[in-house]
Amino acid sequence: MPKISISLLALGVVAGIISFAWAADHLPLYNVRFLPFGLRAFFAFDSILAIVAGILFILSFRLFALKIIYLLEVIYWWVNYLLLTLTRVLPAPLVGRPLPVTTGPALIAFVLDIILIILSTTLYILVSGKL
Repeated sequence: MPKISISLLALGVVAGIISFAWAADHLPLYNVRFLPFGLRAFFAFDSILAIVAGILFILSFRLFALKIIYLLEVIYWWVNYLLLTLTRVLPAPLVGRPLPVTTGPALIAFVLDIILIILSTTLYILVSGKL
């Protein structure tokens, strides 16, 4: 196996594990009863998407030919990051007001989003052969 394949495999596995950690951080928010149901359903749906993203990261050794998947992952993690940061300043969808200060699960998600943006962008660049 070429060296680049081993590094891509390792990068994909690390990104997949971090995606699972992100999902584990957000999935319990579905059980917070004082949040509107739409927001709780969004947290559950977003966690499921993060699990799918993690599986795709881990299966990167099989999906090298499908470069669009990595571009979609970059976009997905940027959207999550922007939703998290913008809802602290602007009114959050389904709530109508900005969400509380960034603490607890939001702080963990913020850090994991940044790491996942870096990892998914690196994977996309390496898979596309643009480096």
